[in-house]
Amino acid sequence: MNFLCFGDKSNKSILFIHGMASTAMLCYSPILKHLSDYYVILAEVDGHSEQTDELVSLKENCDEIESYIINNLFGNLYCLSGFSMGATMAVEIIARGNINVTKTHLDAAFLTKMGLMTGPYEYVFCKAIERIKNGKSIPKFMMDAVMGKDNNSVAEMLYPNITSVAIKNACEFVYKYSIPEKITDYKGTVLFWRGSNEKYPRKSAALLKKYLPDLIDVEIEHMGHGQYLHEHSDEYASKLIKYLQN
Repeated sequence: MNFLCFGDKSNKSILFIHGMASTAMLCYSPILKHLSDYYVILAEVDGHSEQTDELVSLKENCDEIESYIINNLFGNLYCLSGFSMGATMAVEIIARGNINVTKTHLDAAFLTKMGLMTGPYEYVFCKAIERIKNGKSIPKFMMDAVMGKDNNSVAEMLYPNITSVAIKNACEFVYKYSIPEKITDYKGTVLFWRGSNEKYPRKSAALLKKYLPDLIDVEIEHMGHGQYLHEHSDEYASKLIKYLQN
């Protein structure tokens, strides 16, 4: 993994984990200008940056994030924020309880098992990314069904050097993920954002709320997967800061 740091280390810290087949900077560079009062850390997941090795295990990447916080911030993080794959990783990290996280922000976490559909979904996802990389289109009805109506954000945030190996290994973690029972011990606050046009994050929020009854579930109207972060970054940052200051 690799970590990009911005701001004064004496300020409250926020660590962001980006989405699958994207990069930390593609996801979060538009909101950095709003976070000058915080110490911002962007975690670059393996296989999603030229500065990292090929992705083998997202659980190992979670280990590395924990080690980074322990070694650089004495094990204390003010806010952990993740988008999509990164939000699933954030759930794994707070459930472990190895570091102290005051606030957690989840954007479209994927927490519902795909079961027998894991293999087909991995195949389709790899093929879809390959088509986008080669400049080919994906049938609109498929994109609308998975990402939300008229949503091109995922394609626009695509990391062009992503490999099928990285995608497959990421899917293996995300599509088979089970929320650990231990997450009920988490004492921080959790804010879950999801677009009204997103199917699986809605189910994921409902599932996570069974473990964390105080979870704050917020539906963003007319938004698909990654759309709020990518297309409305200023508003995204403003609302995130309100959560941080609350």
